[in-house]
Amino acid sequence: MTLGHTLEVMSDAAHHHGEPARGTSLLPVDLTQDQLASAPVMTSLDSLLIDDLTDDEDDAFAAALDA
Repeated sequence: MTLGHTLEVMSDAAHHHGEPARGTSLLPVDLTQDQLASAPVMTSLDSLLIDDLTDDEDDAFAAALDA
């Protein structure tokens, strides 16, 4: 008994050659060595300070960081 099989060519639309799959653009990806080398570096935590906050705003900001 011989079964007849027909091969059908399928699209490779799911294969994204070198680009992320659709819908995943917001997911983190590994940086290349060049991207990592050119990434900005924070030299001091003082860079995170926000000038001109009221005491209440500063307290709320500090509480949010501690949460």
